[in-house]
Amino acid sequence: MSRPGLNVKRLKGGLGRRATTNDMTTAVVMNAIAGDEIVLGNIYTFITIEEVEALGITPAYDDTNSVLVWHRLNRLFKRNPSITIHFMPVAQAVTLEQMADKENNYLAKVLRDKKDTVLAMIALNPETDYVPTIVTGLDEDSVLAMYKLQELYAFEETRYRYPDLFVEGRAFSGTASAVLDLRNLVNECADVSMVIMADNDVSIAKAIYNKYASVEDFVGMVSKAAVSQNAGEINPIFNLTDVNEGFFQNAGLSSGMHINTFSETALDLLDTKGYVFATYDSEAEVPGYYTVDTHTCSKIDSDYAKVENNRTIKKAIRLARKKLAPRVKARLYVDETSGQLKPEIVKDLEVLGREALRPMLASGDISGGIDSYVDPAQNLLATSEFDYLLTFIPVAIGRKINLKIGFKNPLKSN
Repeated sequence: MSRPGLNVKRLKGGLGRRATTNDMTTAVVMNAIAGDEIVLGNIYTFITIEEVEALGITPAYDDTNSVLVWHRLNRLFKRNPSITIHFMPVAQAVTLEQMADKENNYLAKVLRDKKDTVLAMIALNPETDYVPTIVTGLDEDSVLAMYKLQELYAFEETRYRYPDLFVEGRAFSGTASAVLDLRNLVNECADVSMVIMADNDVSIAKAIYNKYASVEDFVGMVSKAAVSQNAGEINPIFNLTDVNEGFFQNAGLSSGMHINTFSETALDLLDTKGYVFATYDSEAEVPGYYTVDTHTCSKIDSDYAKVENNRTIKKAIRLARKKLAPRVKARLYVDETSGQLKPEIVKDLEVLGREALRPMLASGDISGGIDSYVDPAQNLLATSEFDYLLTFIPVAIGRKINLKIGFKNPLKSN
């Protein structure tokens, strides 16, 4: 028996740090100014802000050049210290539309070269004389980039890469009724989110920053969230306001105006139209600005109307592909009489799919109900292909709680 004394057990997890996973790996393409260590068009991989600063990208770099390069990268790291960033700086003449174009060696190149990327954002750091062309209530460049990003995603999907894409929604006109309705686009962009929120103290710091949108703050929060988690959850870890860092003491929109200058009706309409922005929640455990919702540019009744829906299904796809890909071009035995897949082969294949999604069940990213099915009657001998059905029950998000509350009189008969 040990001697009397004070036993000490060191606790773990109190700092809230998370192990780095591929769910956090983020591509960033934005304009920058070349320097001794900064080559435009190169791809730099960072895991700390100190690595960024070692290239000469510092607060002084931003201030001298009137850009938000260090600012955006710093915000990503502050929002999620475990993030990995693949960063491509491009010339200031390059537009958002050009960054997003699958035919150009900008974001497409980062996604091609860095195959572990699951989130990607593009942002503009224009020259000081830049004047936006306002079309449907936004900088036309942001709108055109949205469509180009969806085209890029469609191509990436053919290469078995499934990124979630985020674009800076610049120069919101300030009129909610006139701005483009992202829920009713002719060509849906279900894999793209349009961010128009801004840290208003940044917006008013310099004239050239006035029409910026803080896409980096939203992407940082998304990267920190579990894939099934809403990055606007009223949870202190998703609070955009950071008093110590001076972040989001005041929120605004990319109009350059403070969020309080907009009516509740206007903000409700922007939410209905699918824009990502933030409002103040005074009743949160830690009051501050939180993202209203995690919209994508798709119809509201789409399965993929929210970022967490996309992230969940895309992670499931990646896991299922990893398990099933080794069976491509593999021998599959059929019954010598019927020509159907043998029962033991069908069972083996179905087990693979269920096992592929077990990690998501264990991590709480799906509710369960994992089911896989292979129809043995498929004519594999004739076609050399077969259908494989894999389904699961997702995690629900309670966006509204209808509280019914009233008085109760114990003496009153029913």
